Amino acid sequence: MSHQPQPYDLISQLFHWLVVALLIGLIGTFYVHDLTPESSDLHLSSIKLHISLGLLTFVVVVARIGWSRMVGAPEPLSKWRVINFAGKGFHVLLNLATLLIPISGFLRFASKDRAAEFFGLFQIPSPIGDAPVLNDLMHILHGEPMEILLYVLVGLHVAAALWHHYIVRDHALVRMVPWSRGAACVTGG
Repeated sequence: MSHQPQPYDLISQLFHWLVVALLIGLIGTFYVHDLTPESSDLHLSSIKLHISLGLLTFVVVVARIGWSRMVGAPEPLSKWRVINFAGKGFHVLLNLATLLIPISGFLRFASKDRAAEFFGLFQIPSPIGDAPVLNDLMHILHGEPMEILLYVLVGLHVAAALWHHYIVRDHALVRMVPWSRGAACVTGG
């Protein structure tokens, strides 16, 4: 394609990159927590930060989905319906994963009758109390299977963006970067 495609609006772009930053923070705090001795201050502070970032991720993803529903997305680049359908389906899966991960994390924590602290500003009390069976289930869901699913989905998302940019050359990647031409429009659709 030789023409410049319509970019996502600036707010959608900012939501996208904020979610990316939050996921990097979540992964980083998980590994810091996992690799430090239980008796260390870093071990405790990393899980507190991880919980806060998870709660924030949930709020941001809900806001992102709401914004996307309100303004819509730019026209699809492909003329092939199957590619557009696959892209939409994949984005639904990615959004679902970025919602389910913080939900399962919160339920994992709350099912031990613990309050979740949000950046030291306030606490969200456990709505369910001590629930060992739910905790066991959330331990599985918020554990390695969900971690692997997230890595696979993000990896495929990045691979698809690079495929569009370098192989198809349809400028799909520049639609989501704020510094691209035309990205300054404030509303989409």
